[in-house]
Amino acid sequence: MTDAHGHLGTSARDVIGLSPEERIARMQSRRFTEYPRCRMVLDLLSDQINQPSGVVKPNLLVWGESGQGKSTIMEKHLRDHPAVFDKKTGVRRTAVVGLEMPPMCDVRWFYIKLLSAIDAPVSESRSSLPVMADRVVALYRLMGVRQILVDEAHNMLMGSVRQQRMMLAVIRNLSNELGIPLVLFGIQDAREALMHDRQLTRRFRFIELPMWGAGEEFQALVGSILRSLPLRRPSPLTARALKTLLTHSDGGTAKLFETLIDLGIDAIRSGEERITPEMIKDYVSLPVLA
Repeated sequence: MTDAHGHLGTSARDVIGLSPEERIARMQSRRFTEYPRCRMVLDLLSDQINQPSGVVKPNLLVWGESGQGKSTIMEKHLRDHPAVFDKKTGVRRTAVVGLEMPPMCDVRWFYIKLLSAIDAPVSESRSSLPVMADRVVALYRLMGVRQILVDEAHNMLMGSVRQQRMMLAVIRNLSNELGIPLVLFGIQDAREALMHDRQLTRRFRFIELPMWGAGEEFQALVGSILRSLPLRRPSPLTARALKTLLTHSDGGTAKLFETLIDLGIDAIRSGEERITPEMIKDYVSLPVLA
């Protein structure tokens, strides 16, 4: 017997029986869809924190152009590793901490961000930098932090050369003191910033999320997205339709997701219940609103 919904992934199957309005709402609230390149990065992040104590864990820099899914991957990893309250000790155990680099290269601001990320008091803003550094290390050890994720790492360049060197020294010291891996996310500027510190560069593994090109990997990404959309009919796309999607998205992950979700919503509202090559052609031909 043929499975009428064999073209769908698990999450889409779970909601395929809902009303059109509810399925549209699910698509609009989509937070994450896994695809091979994304899974590779998530596996690297998990491998870091699953290494036994005492094993050297290289830091990571995940870099790529805006809209390539860096922040989405980081948020997914944080959701997969939530804080857990330890009733015996009365301490909230937080294996993975995530924060955003301040919009300018300011070490004090960075320490405040590190404290805020674990809901610690931030009155230390008037304390000396060494006192703030010691407090961060003490609290992170107490809470059992095993990995720190920092988004918008390219903001390190938003300051003088002296400020940049200080920030790189702080990152190097933080990794040394805690003995845990750091994962930075940013555009190419973040890579350039790290290259200014040879000692730090040797401790980082660089993972690029490049723009998409034509080929099997892009087809796999489109397929992953289509399987996540709760449409009641399969959406077989031609090679020309895939090329149109690639051109329209400029090889960007975020724009491709946005395009296919818009098309999925149109497919439900029209009763077509699938995305066709003709729909893609019409969509990309729409005038861009100023």
